[in-house]
Amino acid sequence: MVARSLKVIGTFAASLSAGASAFSPTSTSAATATVRPRHGVVSREPSPPLFALNRNVVTMMPATLDRPAVKVGGGPAVLDRPAVADKKSSEAPTKERKSVGSEAWEVRIYNDGVNTREFVARCLVQITGLTEMGAYQTMMQAHHNGLAVVGRYPYERAEMYHDALKTNGILCDLVPVDEEG
Repeated sequence: MVARSLKVIGTFAASLSAGASAFSPTSTSAATATVRPRHGVVSREPSPPLFALNRNVVTMMPATLDRPAVKVGGGPAVLDRPAVADKKSSEAPTKERKSVGSEAWEVRIYNDGVNTREFVARCLVQITGLTEMGAYQTMMQAHHNGLAVVGRYPYERAEMYHDALKTNGILCDLVPVDEEG
């Protein structure tokens, strides 16, 4: 185990010393380390030079890339405010709303032979937020009578529930509620 560790360390040290001494301006030859596996001893033996270096010449390399000069201004850049035409309307803003009839809409589900009762109840819980018991009772009403009212909602919410139930494959429709009678 120790001999193997010394062999790995010796090989690593040899590669480092060979690389460092080959590029070092103070040495003309590289030295390598050899490992004798029988004794586990590392000895240094001179090797032929990789290339001849002149001891008196030192070459300096730039540590950074050359960049174009930065234009130094008088301070931070400030964006001009865009020109906006003054619009003073005398009319108060009005909400435009399309006529959807009554504010109360019913979402109804129908019995079908495709979806299981458990799936329909789970969709009612997840989409409309009914309790598990309420969803089960609504589903059973649709199963026995062929039709069940999920609930009465404002148009936007009813439309959202209707679309989500349709997306999940549940047979349903959306009808306005007559509040006259």
